[in-house]
Amino acid sequence: MAGGGGDELKLLSTWFSPFGSRVKLALHLKGLRYEYVEEDLTNKSRLLLESNPVHKKVPVLFHGGKALCESMVIVDYIEEAFPDAGTPLLPAYPYERAVARFWVAFIENKVLHCIHLLFGSIHAHFVAPWSQLFEGAKSRSEKAEGLKQILEARMAMEGALEECAASKGKPFFGGDGVGCVDIALGGLLVWVRASEVLFGVKFFDAATTPRLSAWAERFAALDAAKAALPDFGRVLEYAMRETMAGGGDELKLLSTWFSPFGSRVKLALHLKGLRYEYVEEDLTNKSQLLLESNPVHKKVPVLFHGGRALCESVVIVDYIEEAFAGAGPPLLPADPYERAVARFWVAFIETKLVEPWFRMLDGTRTRAEMTEGVKQMLAAVAVLESALGHCAKGRPFFGGDSVGYVDVALGGLLVWVRASEVLLGVRFLDAARTPLLAAWAERFASLGAARAALPDFGRVVEHAKMRRGAAAGALAADKN
Repeated sequence: MAGGGGDELKLLSTWFSPFGSRVKLALHLKGLRYEYVEEDLTNKSRLLLESNPVHKKVPVLFHGGKALCESMVIVDYIEEAFPDAGTPLLPAYPYERAVARFWVAFIENKVLHCIHLLFGSIHAHFVAPWSQLFEGAKSRSEKAEGLKQILEARMAMEGALEECAASKGKPFFGGDGVGCVDIALGGLLVWVRASEVLFGVKFFDAATTPRLSAWAERFAALDAAKAALPDFGRVLEYAMRETMAGGGDELKLLSTWFSPFGSRVKLALHLKGLRYEYVEEDLTNKSQLLLESNPVHKKVPVLFHGGRALCESVVIVDYIEEAFAGAGPPLLPADPYERAVARFWVAFIETKLVEPWFRMLDGTRTRAEMTEGVKQMLAAVAVLESALGHCAKGRPFFGGDSVGYVDVALGGLLVWVRASEVLLGVRFLDAARTPLLAAWAERFASLGAARAALPDFGRVVEHAKMRRGAAAGALAADKN
């Protein structure tokens, strides 16, 4: 890092802070050398407390012994204190500078505020309103409003990019070079991507915001971005760990690794960001805990909350949504009619897809019964293809822009549906016959919650083959 003032610059921040990333981006783009000091926000240093006594938050930039706080205030300062270093971060003309500052304020007041409404806080030490990115303090209506506003905000940013750059054939908000608007949004890029994976809410979507999506790819490819932004995998891991908040010690899930119904509950818990204890049940030798907690069906999953047992996967998902309405994204719509529609399709999945599928996999059916079961499943999948088009309206999930109740109900079965395709030699989710569902399945499987909750495909196939073989053998023995 070349440039003046290098030895005088010191940045106090944390590796995961998107606001610290903004300052790093500006320093790298200006080619300024600086000392970096990692702050432990769980045990704040005297340096931080004395240099930012108002907010007690990072980042703090020291220049010549003087402290500066607030990320975009610092970026402005870097541009004014080092106007001849590197590339200019603000336009030369006053009007264009005012336009750039308008869009920076929009990002601060609208984009971050929408995320605040939608998710709540991942870390109490983040600067507001990002400080409430994943917190469980938001009501269902607030989250629904947050989702609506974040979609409006991204369309406004798409329009801003067109106004500032695309209409002039330029690659960035700043034109040919990265400017302050690019830094304001780009500093959040890794966290926005992590949020997309965790919660299935697409901010950068090639279909609806093609300019923003292309901008994000260009920005991430910059040398300054590679140097300044935190590692995506590490941020995602950190976010998943930190978002497992609320009700953690009170929640215990009793299930089996292969249960698609247990997977539904795991999906809901991960999507809501709830920490829970997992207990593996041996269904060949059922525990006293299972027999006492589910005396009616004696089946998994069973969720314990505050010592009370809940049974049946869809009932449990409903309970999680109602008991932890403020945690994570809403799984059910706020509007009563839309909630009823979602529950209708979940009931359809249970009666028209799950029931014939269960009968086919037990290894005791005749050829005619298997043929009829496949016919019923294909008919159900065709109806769900239409349902996805109706519910999603061009958006990625049954729940719209984010994963919802129907997605969880069907998504919990996803690995088993894929395994059934191998076992039965029938494509249920076929790109030619059911293109919407096939694309949905790919999107759903890529979610962080799905990767955490769904069982391994190969292991499920082997388990299913073993179960079918055992059932067929037992049937043959009974006939003899």
